[in-house]
Amino acid sequence: MATLKRLLNRARAYAEQAVPEDVLAAGRRLRDRVRESAPAPIAAAIERIAAVVTEPSRDASSPEAAAPPSPSASSSATPTSSHADVPAPAHAAAPEPAHGIDRDDVLRRVKQRAEHGLKPEDTLVVVYATALESEAVEEIVRCFEGIETTVRVMDLDREPQTKRQLAKLTDVMVPPYVFINGRYWGAQYEIVALAATGDLPAVVAHRLDEIGPEARRIGKVHDTYSDAITVENILARWDLGHILCVDDLDAWFERDKAGVERFFYMGGEQPVTTMPEVAADVVRRVDAGEIEAVWRLDTVVHVH
Repeated sequence: MATLKRLLNRARAYAEQAVPEDVLAAGRRLRDRVRESAPAPIAAAIERIAAVVTEPSRDASSPEAAAPPSPSASSSATPTSSHADVPAPAHAAAPEPAHGIDRDDVLRRVKQRAEHGLKPEDTLVVVYATALESEAVEEIVRCFEGIETTVRVMDLDREPQTKRQLAKLTDVMVPPYVFINGRYWGAQYEIVALAATGDLPAVVAHRLDEIGPEARRIGKVHDTYSDAITVENILARWDLGHILCVDDLDAWFERDKAGVERFFYMGGEQPVTTMPEVAADVVRRVDAGEIEAVWRLDTVVHVH
């Protein structure tokens, strides 16, 4: 514990010296949002880690503050693929330091990401499988090596109800099931194919407008749409059944087989006639920085 505390304090002191205050403030806000929204086990782990780190004093005279973090501490600052059930290859080498990086651009992207906030579905890969598919899972996980994401392997042997739900949801009876950012992308061979075409990083980053024809076929991505938050675009995409996530609450319009129209907003059903008014209010509040609104083609899978 003492070693962990020392390393974390050194890394934090180094960040305090090298990173602008506005980026640090954005990071603190992101940390607070994670604590508020994370599942209980993850929140508890965060609290345990935070408990061993003292608040930085920005005292440059401190030996701990003056020294840069050790390679082991700094390498953990940019996570790549990770999971609890499949160990990392023993021969994996530490990443080479990048050269020619525009520092201002990196800081801008870090700040933008922190301001955007972290949601459970962001750059998250979830693999559902049983012990029988262990070799397939290992190959799937290898496909994500070198891609900035988090890979979670869920044991369906312990959750038969989840297994039945996934089979019904995907119309596929045999695991593994791979979900990327809440969207079902297939199993072992589909992920291998995405890696082979070079489209997997774009899929993980949710840049679906950049993926090729084969990746679009695998993910059943038939069209791309504007993500603009305007009244016209909101109403047009709602009419197509798309989901607008407004401050973590889904808003959508649906029309059933009988032609009955329903509109859902802020956790409940609203009159369909209010859609233009609601769209205008969302645009106004987004422009004012009061709320965040992002488009999502698929509902997020929360079966585990």
